Amino acid sequence: MARAIARAPARTWWIGLVLLAIAGLLLFLGQGGLQSLSLQLVAWQRDFHRALTLAISEFSGAPSTGAWGALLGVSFGYGVFHAAGPGHGKAVLTTYLLSQGGAVRRALALSFAASLLQGLVAIGLVVVLVHGLGWVTRQAMGSVAWVEQASFLMVALLGGWLCLRAIRQLRRPAGSHASLAHDHAHDHDHDHTCCGGQHHVDPRRAADWRTALATVVAIGIRPCSGGVLLLGAATLLGQFAVGVAAVMVMALGTALTVSGLALASVVARGWAERQLLKQNGMPRVGRLLSWAALGGGLVIMALGISLSVTGVTQPASAPLLGEPPARSNPPEGSSPPGGHPLGG
Repeated sequence: MARAIARAPARTWWIGLVLLAIAGLLLFLGQGGLQSLSLQLVAWQRDFHRALTLAISEFSGAPSTGAWGALLGVSFGYGVFHAAGPGHGKAVLTTYLLSQGGAVRRALALSFAASLLQGLVAIGLVVVLVHGLGWVTRQAMGSVAWVEQASFLMVALLGGWLCLRAIRQLRRPAGSHASLAHDHAHDHDHDHTCCGGQHHVDPRRAADWRTALATVVAIGIRPCSGGVLLLGAATLLGQFAVGVAAVMVMALGTALTVSGLALASVVARGWAERQLLKQNGMPRVGRLLSWAALGGGLVIMALGISLSVTGVTQPASAPLLGEPPARSNPPEGSSPPGGHPLGG
């Protein structure tokens, strides 16, 4: 018995170290720490960008079921690829779910909402800048860097808010920690509904959903560069509606991949909670969860600050684009550079 009690703290620390290592890895990948992999991903992204503009060009030149299927297939593939590579959105979402907790339904909702918002922001950006202000696609792509800065700032603010909320939880009496652990344990089983409807709205649950909404906005306001590029090409070719449909398919591909990562985070969090509940009392588990929430908030805040500083000191231009053509039609007998509207 004494030996089992002695092993319990060690196991608790081991679980904490595993979660901390996962969070650190996410921060490392979110900052593009693997330089060689990042360079390869940039090359693949450039190839995907060319495939997107070629697909929309072929559809515009000869609309057919095959061309339509090829465009949607490339768009969906780009969405999956875009979500599978390093990025701050996935790092923020998985860290949020690992450190703050959440049911499967919430994980799926956050994943799809953030991906959908990215597609909608790309559409809105092109509508305002290209259709409204008459910018060329290269200029619209360059403006993505400014929107990214807003996203990074919101990520830092979100991390700060999560830290503040965790500190408040840690300062509460022990009984509130037991309640927190109880809520997290039941969060994976149901959504606090009974007989088909809710009895009341828990203020803490409402605050959780407001935080979840802030997470979605912080991730989703950064538009997908491939979506902006595709919509710019579609505008030049007079196929904007087709481009919008392709971008939404792209968002679906992103959502499916991100939801897989989110579900893995929920499963890992649930496993850690069950191990802690086996070895500790409810109040102690609640306090450990509050410390985990604080650690997750610090990781998210550090990620937002570091990305914002990097964006200011090393502003990105638009290296993935060739020189775009003018908005006017090219001279008869000539063709755009590279065989598609945006060249390169």
